[in-house]
Amino acid sequence: MSTLKVKHFNLIEDMDISALTFAAIERVEAFGVATAKVAQTWIRRSQERRMLLQMSAHMLDDIGLTPGDVANESTKFFWQK
Repeated sequence: MSTLKVKHFNLIEDMDISALTFAAIERVEAFGVATAKVAQTWIRRSQERRMLLQMSAHMLDDIGLTPGDVANESTKFFWQK
């Protein structure tokens, strides 16, 4: 059993540090991309809700919304769907 532990630790010591670094960088990049996408979604929602508030009743009717729909949508926080 101790042989297995030694082999396991030797395997870790023998790993290529550059491969581990590359894997870590990939994870950080993926996190950054995911975070940017979420931020873009939140910004878009906020902008769209502000635009809806500026539309006239006629314009809202053209897109199938009522002033009540806009009122409900505009009270949501940017992170809410």
